[in-house]
Amino acid sequence: MLMKSKIQLAALGLLMLAFGACQSHAEYCTVKGTIQGVHNGTELHLLDAWNHFNVIAATTVENGSFELCSRISAPTHAYLYTKNPKDVYTHPWDGGQLKDFILEPGTISVQVNAEEESDMFTGAAGTPLNDSYRKILTADSDDEKEALWEEAIRDESTNLLALLYAEQQSGSPSLALQTLDRLSPEKARNQKRFISTLRKRIARKMKAEERESQEEQSPEDSTIVPQYYIDMEYPDVDGKLISLSSVVDNPANRYVLLDFWATWCGPCMKSIPTLKEVYDRYHDKGLEIYSVSQDSKTKEWKSYVEENGMTWINVLAERGKVYKDYSIEYIPTMFLIDCKTGEILVRDSLPDLESILSDLLP
Repeated sequence: MLMKSKIQLAALGLLMLAFGACQSHAEYCTVKGTIQGVHNGTELHLLDAWNHFNVIAATTVENGSFELCSRISAPTHAYLYTKNPKDVYTHPWDGGQLKDFILEPGTISVQVNAEEESDMFTGAAGTPLNDSYRKILTADSDDEKEALWEEAIRDESTNLLALLYAEQQSGSPSLALQTLDRLSPEKARNQKRFISTLRKRIARKMKAEERESQEEQSPEDSTIVPQYYIDMEYPDVDGKLISLSSVVDNPANRYVLLDFWATWCGPCMKSIPTLKEVYDRYHDKGLEIYSVSQDSKTKEWKSYVEENGMTWINVLAERGKVYKDYSIEYIPTMFLIDCKTGEILVRDSLPDLESILSDLLP
């Protein structure tokens, strides 16, 4: 028994040594630095922005400093956060963000001043991509930033920043697509999944702009139903903001049922058992439900969702822009969205979901 314990301790020691010396391996990244405005013992998380903000490393602040180590298969866009109490990260602006930078092999130096909001946008240093990205972030003018972006994208050693630049071009889909096309084949191959997701977002943005243009040309027609889903973001029962795009882009989902309803709506109430049945039957096959309630009494809405076992995504949004976007004249109204294309396949008040889903998700 004693010999077995010694062997186990020795194996554990080797494992700890391997992780402690991880920066010596080419595929490992070490992120280290100092931090102001955060108490000792605060837990820090490193999130992979190009992989659904998954937590890929964690540590605690000790004596005003920290160090994280992570093994990666390819460089990625990372965010450093203080730990969210519920371990929920929806996007970079949900509170607790400290820095963003490029996670790549080597030692990355990060200096944090959590008391200064502008410090979030100063990047990191110590590796080629981060040194280039930091220069861009701290440039004195927009013209200088654009020149530095162009320089970085042209340089093979920093060409991956083209993906970061394209991601930021939410207001110019065509420029984002042109920039994506400038990625070297190797770098594009390494980020194939995220690029596919980004291209879908851009395509949906272009479709939305096309629809808005059509509405401007024909303002008298206010009942145009979109061919592709239009994004929205509202709080769920825990107060967490959840965007429809994050649900559609989730690789686990093949179809999303967008459901407009309210607790005071009789036909809506009658549809709940059917929704529960199809969710139980098809969720594991790739169905998610995103229910948008227009209730005005938040407490009663939360209680109803919990008491009726509505375990899918439920958000609260009083009547407004989203109802105009989807030309909602009455509830319930449901839309079935194809996650691969963003296309709306079905629009109906009470569709025959079992028949439709049995064909799509056999």
